[in-house]
Amino acid sequence: MFRGSFEHSVDAKGRVSVPSKFRDIIADRYEGKLVLAMDFDKCLTVYPLEEWEKLEEKIKSLPMMKQEVKDFMRFFFSSATECELDRQGRILIPPSHRDRASISKSVLVVGIMNKIEIWDVTAWEARHSQNGDKIGEALATLGL
Repeated sequence: MFRGSFEHSVDAKGRVSVPSKFRDIIADRYEGKLVLAMDFDKCLTVYPLEEWEKLEEKIKSLPMMKQEVKDFMRFFFSSATECELDRQGRILIPPSHRDRASISKSVLVVGIMNKIEIWDVTAWEARHSQNGDKIGEALATLGL
């Protein structure tokens, strides 16, 4: 499981270092194969290929003729791209993905159980300051 958050820089070519803790999990459990996709929260999500395939199976069970399902699938799958870690443990974020997620120089790489999110640091801080009270309420509603 991916846990924790780590601040990293994006280099001039759009590469970001994946924390060594996450790299070990990716290599040991997932053979290094990844899928990078846009998220609805203006961040990027990195799934190990095995986890992505599980998600695809769940999505296949959705009612494909519903417009909201079609819209979701178009957004989500059109942004999906397979990637691998380079020898320095970095992934390349395509320019289109950096633009859509407003990623420039400094990012937060966040472990979220079976996936990794990549946030522009400023966007992460804004999101957290807006949602602080709501998170506690949501946890109570969920019984946590």
